[in-house]
Amino acid sequence: MLNELIKLLDERAIDAGFVSPQEELLIFDNDPHWPGPPLPNQVKYWSTKFAAVLLVRIEGTTPDEVWAETRQAEAFLDAGLLRLEKKGSVVDGYLVLALSGMTNELKHFMNEVEKDTRFVRKHVVYPDATGWQRCQRVTPLGLAAPSAQTEFSAFDTDNDSVTSLLQAIAGSTGKVLARQHGKKWDLNE
Repeated sequence: MLNELIKLLDERAIDAGFVSPQEELLIFDNDPHWPGPPLPNQVKYWSTKFAAVLLVRIEGTTPDEVWAETRQAEAFLDAGLLRLEKKGSVVDGYLVLALSGMTNELKHFMNEVEKDTRFVRKHVVYPDATGWQRCQRVTPLGLAAPSAQTEFSAFDTDNDSVTSLLQAIAGSTGKVLARQHGKKWDLNE
């Protein structure tokens, strides 16, 4: 079932312009922010110039176990982000926590962990009888694929309304236009 999640998120990641390294995992050696071995429960890693997404398998069944695994994954991804940010750019981090299932105990964890933006944003996904749930909530993977330049229709100089609007804009400052707009419209309705 985890393969279905990887395929689904991979399609979304590719459409949003993310790529995975050849190993498909976040790997770095002798980093001062993470001196130990790579995270054993990471499943897949994607990145762009502006964001990185790490999918991890959460095996715990109690809130305490799940929080412990989450904190470890959060620190691991943060270490990877710090390495990327050494190049002078800011990179947002997104941790996708793949639970083995949802229980009433874990619903509270899900709500709390997604509010916690310490170091990275966190998203919880879990399987049920119909497949993986909440995948559409992984914010950077919801971005649309880059599209080709849209062609705009030619400017119609015969339209008097458009011409007068452009003349008003060209001859006024922003404050003047705002005052004129405010007089024409009651914005407090």
